[in-house]
Amino acid sequence: MNFINFLSAAGLYLLISLPTYATAVEEKNLNFMPKIQNLMKGDVHYSVELLDPAKLEVKYPDLSSLDSLGFIKNKSIKILIAKSVYMVEKPAGFFDHLNTGDERFLKHTFRDLSLMKISENHFKVQSSGETPYSYMMDTYFDSDEISTLPNAKVIRAVTQARRLDVISLSSSSTLFRESTKFSDFAKGKVLVSSFIPLKENRTLVISYALTAIKTEFAVKENLKRIFRNEILQAKRLTDNYKSQE
Repeated sequence: MNFINFLSAAGLYLLISLPTYATAVEEKNLNFMPKIQNLMKGDVHYSVELLDPAKLEVKYPDLSSLDSLGFIKNKSIKILIAKSVYMVEKPAGFFDHLNTGDERFLKHTFRDLSLMKISENHFKVQSSGETPYSYMMDTYFDSDEISTLPNAKVIRAVTQARRLDVISLSSSSTLFRESTKFSDFAKGKVLVSSFIPLKENRTLVISYALTAIKTEFAVKENLKRIFRNEILQAKRLTDNYKSQE
C-alpha cells in the first residue's frame, strides 16, 4: 500500500468530520505548555517531531523512557514523537479503569474503525475501505486506587510521563496503550495520557505518543496532518460521549 492510499484510508473520515469549535494550534517545541485559558476556549495544542531511533535517547532522554516496546533498537524505522494538550467536557472521575478500557467508549472514540475485544484490556482494531489495515491494542490504567499496569517497563514509562510536565504531577489517573502487529505503515505505537482535574467538571488531557513508522511512510507533513485530525476527533468524540444510565 502506498502512502497516498494509506492517507486516504486513515485520514479521509477525519478530514470530513472535524469539529467546528476547536482550533488546532501547532507548537514549535515538544516541551510546550499552553495557557489554561486558551484550552478552556476549546483549543487543541500539539507538536510533532520525526527522528531516527538513535537520536531519540540523545535529543529527548526523558521521552525515551516511554519506549516500552523497544523502538530505539530498530534501525529500519523512524520514530514519530507527538504531544497533545486539550481540555474535555468530562470530570476527571470519568477516566477510571472501567471507562478507559470500556468497549463501548472505545468504539465511540475510534468511530471510523472496527474494534473487537479479544480479552481483558486486549483489542483488535481494523479499518475498512479499499486499503484496510489492522493492529492489536492493549490498554492499561493507573491511579492511586487501582492499577492494571502489566510490567516494570510500563510502570517506568507511566512514572516518567508524569514528570514530563509539572502539571501532570497533579493528575488523578493515567492511561497507557501499546499497539502492535500493524498490518502496514507502522511497527508499533505507545500512547500515555494523563488526566488532570480542572474546575466545572472539566479535565485537562496531556498525551505523548511514540510511533515506529516504516521508513517508506515517514513523511512528516502527512503524519502531522493525520495526527492533528486524530486529536481533534478524539476531543470532540470524548466531549459528546453519553454514558449509559
